[in-house]
Amino acid sequence: MKTIEIPVEYKRLFDTDWREAAIYGGRYSLKSHTVARYLLIRARAEKVRIGCFREFQNSISESSHQLLKDLISLYELHDFVVTDKSIYNTITGSDFLFKGLHHNEQNVKSTEGIDIAWVEEAQTISEKSIEILTPTVRKEGSKIIYTYNRLLEEDPVHKRLVIQGRPNTLVINVNYDIAVKYGYLPKVILDELEDDRLNRPALFKHKWLGDPQSQELKVYKDWQFIDSIPHEAKLIRRGLDFGYTNDPTALVDIYKYNGGYIFSERLFRKGMSNKEIADFINGLEHGGTSVYADSAEPKSIDELKLYGINIYPAVKGQGSVNQGIQFIKDQKISVTRASENLIKEYMNYLYMTDRNGTITNDPIDAYNHCMDAIRYGFTGLFNQEEEVYQDFNLYSSSFV
Repeated sequence: MKTIEIPVEYKRLFDTDWREAAIYGGRYSLKSHTVARYLLIRARAEKVRIGCFREFQNSISESSHQLLKDLISLYELHDFVVTDKSIYNTITGSDFLFKGLHHNEQNVKSTEGIDIAWVEEAQTISEKSIEILTPTVRKEGSKIIYTYNRLLEEDPVHKRLVIQGRPNTLVINVNYDIAVKYGYLPKVILDELEDDRLNRPALFKHKWLGDPQSQELKVYKDWQFIDSIPHEAKLIRRGLDFGYTNDPTALVDIYKYNGGYIFSERLFRKGMSNKEIADFINGLEHGGTSVYADSAEPKSIDELKLYGINIYPAVKGQGSVNQGIQFIKDQKISVTRASENLIKEYMNYLYMTDRNGTITNDPIDAYNHCMDAIRYGFTGLFNQEEEVYQDFNLYSSSFV
């Protein structure tokens, strides 16, 4: 059995004088891995019930289950039993449960006896979910830990615990330098970090230093978030961005509704073969809906056609990204709240800045899988009256 190491910057987690903890910062600040290690140590020391929560969790694969499972394997913790949906310690009787908070009010309220609640990706948690979770975790001495990378100045969890403050709150702000200090930062990540620092200073501050992003840098603004697709909305297209090893395959439904459009994320997953993508699409309601995908993947498009997908290549042209973005900016846009990855990209899809910090017209090549899928989906789109949108000939060659 290997020794579980905890950076000294996180030692306050083991103190008992706090009720809620806000642990935030940039990427590679070891937040999730350290909290997961802390929870495993607690679960081996005494019987505790640990609730692992996220705002959006449609399946166990979207939870912290895999991280905990990997750490149990890494440290050879044979006293834990890991099933597809739970984790249990055979010596202390400690158990881990995994739940989504959004649209799950009664299920969360009925959860009994939680000693420690861990909310991962807490920058996306709503005020409503916080107000539901807080009184649910009510045992004497119980704790709630929020780990997050800030999105905006007033993310509800940051506003509550850091800006406004709450009694008995532990605040830990950490960044990538902690990974450098303990030798946990791979060279490939250090190279990426340095490249961002030199060439994309605004992205560097947000991504690596955890600064909330500037509204001026956001490509898209003022999108509305809705709980569900209205019955009257009409599904008109699907946009598909191919991925595999390093990037996810992203599929987004595009609905026409009330003079605008609704986006709903359907797929965001790595490692999918074309056959698996086709099976997924064919299994959806309205599986015959037209799909528009990146024309740089003609082989994949042809293969999906053989599997029965009604798929077309998105037309490309010079300046296509910016033209496509402008077209979408001119529309009234709504997004379903369950579209977790799409919303994350919307929040983080930024324009580049030059070395002097001046905003350019080109978006950063990051957080753009769903964003690209959406633009592909608009290729050659007509409205319900079969009339071409004004100047649409310009935009029909603009989505890459």
